[in-house]
Amino acid sequence: MFIKRNTALEKRIFILFFIITFILVITLIFIEWQLARYGINQYEDVNIKNTLSKLKIMQNEIKFEKQVLLKSLKTDIKITQAIQNENVELLNDHIINNYEQSNVNNLTILSKDRRYLFGVKWQLIDKYLSQIIRDVAKENAGNFIGNYGGKLFLINYDPIYVSNDVTELVAVLIMVDNFDLASLKLNSDFQLSLISYDDKLTENSLPGNLAKFSTNINEIVEKLADEKLDTAVQKLSIDNAVGMSIFYNLDDEPSGIFIVSYKRYINQFIQQSILIFILILLAITLIMVSLLGSWFSNTILIPVKYIRNKMQDISKNPSKLEPIEGQNYSGVLGDMVNSFNTMNIALSKHGQILREYKELTDNLDTGIFWLNNRFELILYNPSFVRILGIPEDQISHKNLSELMGLEDNKFAKLYDGPVTFSNLKIYPNNNLKYITMNIRAVTHEKRLKFYGSIIDVTKHIKEAEARKSLELELIKSNKLADIGKRIEGIVHNINSPLNTILGYAQLIKKNQKENTDIDRIIDAGKNIAQTVKGLLTKVKQSNISIDRNIDVNKLISQELDFCKHNLFFKHYVLLNTDFQKNLPNVTASYGDLSLCTANVINNAIQAMKDSVQKELSIKTYENSGFVYIEITDSGEGIPQKNIEKIFETYFSTKTEKSGTGFGLGLAITKNIIEKYRGEIKVESKLDHGTTFTLILPVTKGQ
Repeated sequence: MFIKRNTALEKRIFILFFIITFILVITLIFIEWQLARYGINQYEDVNIKNTLSKLKIMQNEIKFEKQVLLKSLKTDIKITQAIQNENVELLNDHIINNYEQSNVNNLTILSKDRRYLFGVKWQLIDKYLSQIIRDVAKENAGNFIGNYGGKLFLINYDPIYVSNDVTELVAVLIMVDNFDLASLKLNSDFQLSLISYDDKLTENSLPGNLAKFSTNINEIVEKLADEKLDTAVQKLSIDNAVGMSIFYNLDDEPSGIFIVSYKRYINQFIQQSILIFILILLAITLIMVSLLGSWFSNTILIPVKYIRNKMQDISKNPSKLEPIEGQNYSGVLGDMVNSFNTMNIALSKHGQILREYKELTDNLDTGIFWLNNRFELILYNPSFVRILGIPEDQISHKNLSELMGLEDNKFAKLYDGPVTFSNLKIYPNNNLKYITMNIRAVTHEKRLKFYGSIIDVTKHIKEAEARKSLELELIKSNKLADIGKRIEGIVHNINSPLNTILGYAQLIKKNQKENTDIDRIIDAGKNIAQTVKGLLTKVKQSNISIDRNIDVNKLISQELDFCKHNLFFKHYVLLNTDFQKNLPNVTASYGDLSLCTANVINNAIQAMKDSVQKELSIKTYENSGFVYIEITDSGEGIPQKNIEKIFETYFSTKTEKSGTGFGLGLAITKNIIEKYRGEIKVESKLDHGTTFTLILPVTKGQ
């Protein structure tokens, strides 16, 4: 059955890797395909725009050439004088004799009253004459593309003004030239078209390959005209793309269109590439599945199985804890193995402590017992069995009242608080005995339990020595009850992370999903060691209430270790420490000083909950016989009006914001610090943070 499960697991892993690899390769090919399409589109756009740019250049060159000619005519004094004298014959002779015929063939000169002084009368000029006169009235020279009879013409004009007392228009020079592909001298591999535009393009006015797109092209022209734009590049279909340049007359109305028709080859590219893509897909998929499968099996699957087997061995026999040796793991697995070995060491130590506690309770004369909420015996020591005088196989999970021959309501007062039964008569197996019994109720994990101790006082009930002995035993029993509760807490803190480790290890075995499960195993193991170690250290130190020499740096470090159990502090707060080396000790109770530093640090962490920057800085140093502890946060700060109030009893800013806090922490801290002839100071700036400084005198003689 185990072999079949492993085989099925490996098949699922292979399928999972195949699917992941396939999706990855498909994604890469899709990206490659999109990049290819983008490259093709960019290539098309660049070629079309280059052709449109060449059109602009050639158009500007022709315009410039004609404008230079018009300027030379405009500045010719004899031409101006002939026009002013209305000597048409002199004007014609001078132009014909002094200018090349090819340059003035298309020249027309109109008087200010629109009479033709030179050149042939053109209906084309009459069509745009009003626009030209309107513009030259502003003393402007210019040019535009006009259309007439289905052809396009480049029209350049320049006014002649004379200045006497006032500036007066005397004539307009107009140069009309054919505007066609031959005059532009454009060289291109694309199909080029110059089309006259009056109102709308028809299929007959467009080249054959673009005739079916007449509606699309008209929409593009209308959109460009509305937006006063002159160029556009448009993909009409998967096979055709066009670049368009719109020419406007002086009324900003479209008069002509230059079209670059581009034949696209993207379909051919798709057909030729699809087979190559499929072959690449299959090859890469097989290679990646093989490599990833081999790597995963050797690097993760086999080591995890080994670690899982070791954990299963521990779960079957917890008393036999052995570290994982003889295997060299690195990375996350190495960290997990180290954490596992650290957990084993911690479990061994705490197992030894439990055995010592058991040995202690087993050798007490006092009977120790543990009841559930139905007063049935769950756990007890040998002295309890001896005192009752009942065989052990008749005690377990029996009702205590029935065993002792007591009334059922005898323990009803336990729900109100601890109860001590002194010189209680009991009748186990119908034998009379006198005992003193102490029982208390404890709620643990929402379940009610009872812990108690029992002493047999039958032989010594009337003797004073027996009573004194009983008092001592009762004191011991109370302490042992607390010890029992602490044992349970330790066992819980050990078993819960261990169960987490085993659970996630089994989850890896079943599902083999993401490696975050392994991280959680590591976190659980570390949590066990750190929590128990820190708790025991703090409890031992805090139980010593006498004043003694305290290493401030060490105390603060221990408090910061406990703060790491605060998820907000652990994941979001940046901690900076600057501890002076060889810092002198101070004289105080460890519990008092621990409480003071914990209060201030916890307040600092709470103050940064809503801050953008979350930084906690702690600095220690000695100056003039005093030890200084500076605790700085980057929180919201304290309003100046509250600086003096924060040390008052029951004053708290937390109550208004979160409904928590009683206003006792800083008040207690101030009283404790002043008790040891110290001082506490505070500096704060709104939206920047707060600094608390604890000042304590150095231990005498240092």
